[in-house]
Amino acid sequence: GIAVSTVQVVLAPIMAGMALNKWSPTTVEKVLPVAPLLGVFSTLFLVASAVAQVRDPIMEAGLGLQLPVLALHLLGGLFGYVVPKTMGFEESIARTMAMETSMKSSA
Repeated sequence: GIAVSTVQVVLAPIMAGMALNKWSPTTVEKVLPVAPLLGVFSTLFLVASAVAQVRDPIMEAGLGLQLPVLALHLLGGLFGYVVPKTMGFEESIARTMAMETSMKSSA
């Protein structure tokens, strides 16, 4: 069920990362430069798996579903970038916020 999925997808990786950071911090330091890329690809594969399971209903719904979802993600990314920039945050923070809000705005 959803509890098992949550443990597998959320809690287990967090616990593994915390344990690795505690008992092997040098390994964590080596992985940190590629951690954002790993996070993006992990999210990509999780979303692709979920979407693939409901491909037929999504395709049947057509543009009436697809265009609003596209708009949601594009606007999430736009506001996720513009709002932090207007509040004076650094470029890297604004980009991170844009990525997070555009990727996860439908969750």
